[in-house]
Amino acid sequence: MLIRILKNSFLKRPKSVLLVLLSITMGAAVATAFLGIAGEVSHKMALELRSYGANILLEPTALEGGGYLREDDLPKIKTVFWKYNITGFTPYLFGVADLAAAGRHERSVVAGTWFSKEVQVPGEESTEQGIKGMAPWWDLKGRWPEAADEAIVGAALARRLKLVQGSELAATVRGTVQRFRVCGVVTTGGFEEEQLFAPLVTVQQLLGQQGKISRVLVSALTVPMDDFGRKDPSTMTKDEYEKWYCTAYVTSVAKNVEEVMSGSRAKPIWQIASAEGALLTKLNAVMLLLTLLALGASATAVSTSLMASMAERSPEIALMKAMGADRFQISSIFLGEILIISVVGGLIGYLIGNQLAALISHTVFNSTIASPLWLIPMAVGSAFLVACAGSIAPLRRALLIEPVRVLKG
Repeated sequence: MLIRILKNSFLKRPKSVLLVLLSITMGAAVATAFLGIAGEVSHKMALELRSYGANILLEPTALEGGGYLREDDLPKIKTVFWKYNITGFTPYLFGVADLAAAGRHERSVVAGTWFSKEVQVPGEESTEQGIKGMAPWWDLKGRWPEAADEAIVGAALARRLKLVQGSELAATVRGTVQRFRVCGVVTTGGFEEEQLFAPLVTVQQLLGQQGKISRVLVSALTVPMDDFGRKDPSTMTKDEYEKWYCTAYVTSVAKNVEEVMSGSRAKPIWQIASAEGALLTKLNAVMLLLTLLALGASATAVSTSLMASMAERSPEIALMKAMGADRFQISSIFLGEILIISVVGGLIGYLIGNQLAALISHTVFNSTIASPLWLIPMAVGSAFLVACAGSIAPLRRALLIEPVRVLKG
């Protein structure tokens, strides 16, 4: 009986059913698209933010290794528990040298580093590390050093020494002289403009510190910090420590790296890590808010459509009541209609939302996206919630209909 009533209801009112179906479908589609790209947006934004500076600093403990770290330990960074979250790292060796070029002299910092180096990771494929990938915002006029005697110079230092691409200069440290050919001038807006950057192995020889480095900058994908992530690990229970260690907080990733670099102390660069975490949190909140607004608008459209439909069906409802139908039976009919429409609308909305998410991902990030399977029940569930929320007022109106007044009219 119920199935026959539902079938006749759909066949007799196709326009009203299609209007409700359209409202539910659009809400489910927008919700699917936003939820589908939410994780992708966070991931892409995190990767984009990682290209604007490291968020972990590795320094020697000063009690071990004579105040230096070992270059041989660097490949171990890509073997830690969170190795796939580490997008890059760059070592530095700093020293002060007397620079001379075309009769001009300057005492300045010489930094040895990797510009672009293939690093062989134990048990893994080789990976390319260095400033070239870690600092894409550097404005380099010229090219990156390729030979051992090539260097790039900070813009401020280059102005004082009158250096341009192709110039030559000599760096002297405790009687050891190393000649460099300038292959580029770099502008960063920071302290790097006062330094000379050369291949790590060359600066190690100049300073007499073969195989040693002063510090390492590490860039890692992390989750926003919360109150639990800020707790002191030494005060945690065993279960709390495992949870903290297995969550990609910047502090736990730093701890991972510290464990494999002997004689090191790892600490987050908070001005970057905190800003990144706050931005990603706000971004996720915006995506959730937009999803809720889309579902709310869809529920409003459903409610408006059903109210108009209920006005047309007043005689039908009054007749059912006059024939003995109770509140439960009438509610079952309308909720059955809503359930069928919401399931169909949710499935269609998922298919449309999936394509919409792919279009947004391709347009904004120029990449593809694979929607997770959990979005299917999420789309159907959100469609049902929208339908139920939109049918509350119309259903109450239907249950308040008085058969005597309606049928008499």
